[in-house]
Amino acid sequence: MLERADPAGARPPGRTGPALGLVGGHPVTAVGLSSVLGDPDVVVGGGPLPPRSVVVADLTCPGCSPPAAELARLARQHRLVLLVGQGQVGLAEEALADGALCSVGAWEPLSQVRRAVAAAGAGTAWVSPAASEAGAQVREVRSLLSRQEREVLRLYGADLPVKSVARRMGITVGTAKEYLKRMRAKLAVRGVAVGTKVDLRVLAEQLGLLSPQARCGTASDVVDLREEAS
Repeated sequence: MLERADPAGARPPGRTGPALGLVGGHPVTAVGLSSVLGDPDVVVGGGPLPPRSVVVADLTCPGCSPPAAELARLARQHRLVLLVGQGQVGLAEEALADGALCSVGAWEPLSQVRRAVAAAGAGTAWVSPAASEAGAQVREVRSLLSRQEREVLRLYGADLPVKSVARRMGITVGTAKEYLKRMRAKLAVRGVAVGTKVDLRVLAEQLGLLSPQARCGTASDVVDLREEAS
């Protein structure tokens, strides 16, 4: 049963335990989360919650995941749990760096999801082994690239032409092309798909350098050229 907190963030009568919020994803996620966790009070869509409540951010749908800035805000105000999809590991890594408390892969057993939420309720940081391994792989790929190469990937992956990439970075077109060539060579050696611009777009999303294009509902595509983290 889904219940929404009142405007003051008060708990419904007869309930005990921490308030639980859910942001991102599809409405059906709230139903599944409610079932998995034993029918808690789920406040959907970032509704009013007391400070330091447990909030689960559903990062399983690229087009519905909260942006990095929103995750950082939630991490400051609440105990943030990340439910991570395979293509959103980079975004999760950024959110953990910004203070998210727990992270668990959406592909993992439900017991791991319960453990993450329980840890957050106790104020304890916990990242599942599988989520940790996936994050390490993302960090490894990111570490292969220089800051300039990551910026080229971010801008070129957002479908900007090389001339526009060079202009935004304040470099020559030849230098931009060299960064792109060098980046592709490094990643190809590791077996990362970089042959097409679509490949680079997907990679930039996976590394958390670029917010995903909207891929569900009727929302138009959104390109987020947020500042690259140093």
